[in-house]
Amino acid sequence: MIARCARCQQTFPTDRFGVQKCPHCGAEIHLADPNAPPPPPAAPSQGWGVPPPPPAAPPSQGWGPPPGPPPPPPTGWGPVPPGGAPPPPAGDGESAPFADRARLGFVASWIQTFKLAAFEPARFFRLVRPTPTGSAVLFGVIGSTLGAWVSLVFSYFTAAASFGAMEQLLRRMEDQGVDPRAFSWVFERATGATLALQALVAPLAALVGIYVVAGILHLVLLALRGAPRGFDATLTVVGYGYGIYVLTALPMCGGLVAVVWFAVVAIIGLAEAQRIPNWKSALAVFSPFLLACLCACLGTLGFYHWFSNLPGKSGPTSL
Repeated sequence: MIARCARCQQTFPTDRFGVQKCPHCGAEIHLADPNAPPPPPAAPSQGWGVPPPPPAAPPSQGWGPPPGPPPPPPTGWGPVPPGGAPPPPAGDGESAPFADRARLGFVASWIQTFKLAAFEPARFFRLVRPTPTGSAVLFGVIGSTLGAWVSLVFSYFTAAASFGAMEQLLRRMEDQGVDPRAFSWVFERATGATLALQALVAPLAALVGIYVVAGILHLVLLALRGAPRGFDATLTVVGYGYGIYVLTALPMCGGLVAVVWFAVVAIIGLAEAQRIPNWKSALAVFSPFLLACLCACLGTLGFYHWFSNLPGKSGPTSL
């Protein structure tokens, strides 16, 4: 018989009922046996005790209106119920808070989406709607640009401190014909122009980076047969995950923290958004780094071989 998984909506053949794992996503599902007999009713007590009391009357509702039907189970981005996260919706999913920024407010919706993508990536990317992708891309561009701008401000003050130390060194060399004012003019103009250019290019660089990273990851997923929901799902994960790069605003180690955090969010998000096992999403995220390391090793070996074969070189030089 053919069974369908409630998580990834994929079908697979099986010859038994009961609890079993989906071969596509690894989720546990329960197939009920339609021919199983119903459970027998509980037998009434035959003891010598007093008969059971009649059922208690429902509590009085006062003069208010009669109680209505029970509220529906919680969905969307509200608090998670005690029983765990709700299952994926039957339709296209929920809109991210940032996609509803016209009603929630621009800043509030961005902060709420950042919290969901950064701290609840499994739940967020399992429920979020993959289309349209414009909100996800805009979210990532804003986060990456803000982080780059704040980082440039820190770089400017760091460069100013370095310039002060260099100016003192040039003043000591003034007796040798070195004009410190000429060097200071060139340094200030070069630093200011470079920082201004980087600030203007930051949004464009973020936009291009989102599409390039999404394209590379999606190509690897296609090779692994791990993209059943298309490129929009991959772009949505990369776009909302790119908002993590706002952490580059942190001095010193902000860039490293942002890269590691984005990798973790991308692995979890691709697995949930594409409904694939975690190993496929992890391989898609780490394969570019592995390929870069392989190219670096091959380049180093090639340079060593070329340098060792130069005329007059019989081997590696010794110190």
